[in-house]
Amino acid sequence: MFRIDNEGQWLDELSHFSPNHNNLYNPTAPEIAIIASRLYQTADQTLTTDSSVYDEFKLQELLFAPPCLAVSEHFDEILNAPAHTFADRRIHQSVNIVKQWEFNPAVRASMADMYYLPPTHIETLGWCLGGVINLTPVELACQLGQTVFAETKAGYDSWLAAPAIQRVFGFDPNERLAQVHGYQPMETSSLMKSERNSHQLHWLPFADNGQQLAGQHVQKRFNINQMTVELIHSDYDGFVQQMQVQWQYGYQRTADYIQQHGL
Repeated sequence: MFRIDNEGQWLDELSHFSPNHNNLYNPTAPEIAIIASRLYQTADQTLTTDSSVYDEFKLQELLFAPPCLAVSEHFDEILNAPAHTFADRRIHQSVNIVKQWEFNPAVRASMADMYYLPPTHIETLGWCLGGVINLTPVELACQLGQTVFAETKAGYDSWLAAPAIQRVFGFDPNERLAQVHGYQPMETSSLMKSERNSHQLHWLPFADNGQQLAGQHVQKRFNINQMTVELIHSDYDGFVQQMQVQWQYGYQRTADYIQQHGL
């Protein structure tokens, strides 16, 4: 539905801000993990027009792991993909942990949306089609971290987002969201073991962002005559103002939560 002009150049410019690489821009930035997905197939599978063989193809969640986790002695344990519970015939059970990776391909793989942006090919992984497979990876965060801040989310609309995700990934995103919001982390992590490792999961109240930030997003509308989706956006100054409003909303909500809970 969309494309990024000068994609390679744009990603090269973005890579200068990468916290996972040594750079002079911000050497104290925290490391990050990136989630994407890929078309999974066993080594002996080949493309064919036989529909019975097509049924064997699955999607697999990818975790581009930051260096501090990739070198962890506990990081070779199997991570399970939460969406597998809802779509076991469509989504592979295990998460593919990628320890050696480059910033640009990982960002592009995570951005690849099944309808908005085309998939991208990474030689060692195959075709990658975005992080929609796990948009709220709270279970993964609780397995890897000691203190986790997660954002509550509004439900997916039933006329566009939910059908699109279910058609491609095979699960109802609202069922997955209910699972996420009801998740209770274990007292100790299976991966990052330490004496002071007691999980604390903090839910930041962001589910009302649609109402609180009404008019502060890029809008979309359908052009029935051309069968396209058009973006309605402000000029540069208007965009800066929108970003400032969104930032202030998130910053203030988080600051209020931290203060109320004495963190």
